[in-house]
Amino acid sequence: MMNNRFGYGNPFFLFCLPFFAGLLLSAGTGKVQAAQSEGNIRVLLMDTDYATYEHPSVTVVQDGIETTYTPQSPELSQGTVLLEGGTEGITVTSIVRGDGCPTYPGTLELTSTGQGILLINELPLEEYLKAVVSSEMPSSYSMEAQKAQAVCARTYAWRQMEEGKLFGYGADVDDSVNYQVYQNVFPTEASAAAVEETAGKILCKDGEPIQAYYFSTSAGVTSTDEIWGAEPAADYLKSVACDFDSQEPWSRWSVEIPWENLDAAARSLLPEGGALTALEIRKKSESGAVTGLTVILENGSVEVENEYNVREFLSPSGCVITEKDGSQTVGGRLLPSAYFSLEYTAGDSILLQGGGYGHGVGMSQNAANEMGRMGYTFEEILDYFFQDVEIELLASMGDS
Repeated sequence: MMNNRFGYGNPFFLFCLPFFAGLLLSAGTGKVQAAQSEGNIRVLLMDTDYATYEHPSVTVVQDGIETTYTPQSPELSQGTVLLEGGTEGITVTSIVRGDGCPTYPGTLELTSTGQGILLINELPLEEYLKAVVSSEMPSSYSMEAQKAQAVCARTYAWRQMEEGKLFGYGADVDDSVNYQVYQNVFPTEASAAAVEETAGKILCKDGEPIQAYYFSTSAGVTSTDEIWGAEPAADYLKSVACDFDSQEPWSRWSVEIPWENLDAAARSLLPEGGALTALEIRKKSESGAVTGLTVILENGSVEVENEYNVREFLSPSGCVITEKDGSQTVGGRLLPSAYFSLEYTAGDSILLQGGGYGHGVGMSQNAANEMGRMGYTFEEILDYFFQDVEIELLASMGDS
């Protein structure tokens, strides 16, 4: 939802053809009606490094036969190549994910752009979700947490299918953290059960599906979408105290970043500004996340706005992050969260002490796991993190 919307799909837990356009609430039925009954979603597959949609070549194994396609392959010169997965699915050996080379159910469409190949997997929404839940949340987590994850993932997918952000590619979502991670970890018995036991259920407010965001670990409180500049914040995204995940390693962390790293980042924002001289936290959200940073250089200053940009500017890439339990890991492109304090010596380094992992909006996955272990149902978990929402049933899923 991040994340950096989502958790486990990122290193530490971390959706455009509108197939379901025309969403309507059936009066008195508690079901959401779909305009298209097949219930398929179209997923644009990225390359191994999640760097591009255009694959230089694609190698597949279908019915035991291996075939390699390039942008100049004769088959692609005639248009899109459609491969049927049948009962065994199609393995794409030119893509490597967390569990190895993924096998895709449904169909694969290959289209040449001249410079590369676009690869789209079309499959039933519920089958897609089984491979999202396993990629976004460990199968060892409590079943009620995984059910809550399944409902969030289904709701998020539905919203993306409505909004059509990847319409130009003929897809609904991609398979990365840009939307939801898909097929990084293959479906498990637990993820399949969580999807099946919540079949068709989504979160709605006043009959409309919500943006069911989720993230890895809180800093003791959750955020609303104000951290991304939403005015007003969505009324269903409440900020709540959250201590269920307070014992998680990522609930507290610290990292020291060399001044030269931030100087380079500052100069990229304001090339004529000269050297970096100071940093100031200018704005925080109601929940305490840093949403505004003033970057002061010798010949000017620049404002870094919203949670994501702040985390990107303060990138800990290559730096050692120490977690609450003393364990250490090398940082990536984004700061773990926007909940932090800073102190520094100009020209030397900056020390960031913070908490949480991910954007902090919606449901904390680690908190949900602990709540499930404590006996909370998935409905109660969702009700805790989202304000005045109802669980509705997609009409295309039947009466169960």
